[in-house]
Amino acid sequence: MKSVVISPPFQTSFKITTNCEELVRLLKLKHGKYLTTFCCNDVKSITAIRKDDGLYDVAFSHKIVQDKSGVQAIDEIMFNNTQYDSNIFAIHGAAVEWQGRAYLFLASTTSGKSTLTSYLTSKGFGYIAEDCILLDRTSFEIHPYPTPIHLRDGGLDVLKRCHAEPHSFEIMNDQSLRRYVYTPSNCVDVPVALEKVFFINRTDSENCVLPMNTTSRIMALMKSPITPYPVTSEYLKFLSRLSSQDCFTLNYCDMDFVAEVIQNG
Repeated sequence: MKSVVISPPFQTSFKITTNCEELVRLLKLKHGKYLTTFCCNDVKSITAIRKDDGLYDVAFSHKIVQDKSGVQAIDEIMFNNTQYDSNIFAIHGAAVEWQGRAYLFLASTTSGKSTLTSYLTSKGFGYIAEDCILLDRTSFEIHPYPTPIHLRDGGLDVLKRCHAEPHSFEIMNDQSLRRYVYTPSNCVDVPVALEKVFFINRTDSENCVLPMNTTSRIMALMKSPITPYPVTSEYLKFLSRLSSQDCFTLNYCDMDFVAEVIQNG
């Protein structure tokens, strides 16, 4: 049996105990440097035992579920039981750094965030986050959370055509999921002030940046958290403050266009 700890910044930590080295390898590919052997005091425990038939018994809080991969069940448990520090607004999106400022890309899954982020980091932008953005509610700084980037086949093909594919990567095969995993070398390691928020749409032929009115900004931001937040008066005041930042709709078919938008201010 082996125990490892997934300890991301500003959120719940989990200890995973398992009898399977392959599961540990897959968790390392998913969480990168945030998977360690150091056990902190405030940690929740998950047990994942691989049986002779290849299935995992994944146990948490007196409940056991069976899973073919182990990783998917652990992901679901972590997602449903993670709490973020009260001073953090956790956003589903990606973020890059340019000249000491943070630029956020918010969109749904399969919208091309990972491919766009990978492309921009290959062009000299700093890597902040690829899936979960940690925004300080008071200072509006973005705390770095550079987990490994996971590319699908289509995303890797796009990067190859642009001559921007990663120099090396590992392949993650987890049942139906196949990903090309790597961490950019130019990771940001200090908080970065928020500059602009882009709600992105990948298009076939259009490159444009569109302004958003206050109502559109607030409505879009209300859909952006990675975890549900109670809609209190304090929360609405925070969203109102956040919406006063520069927020735009960004439609793009050319990733160089996105780079130019950021570089040209």
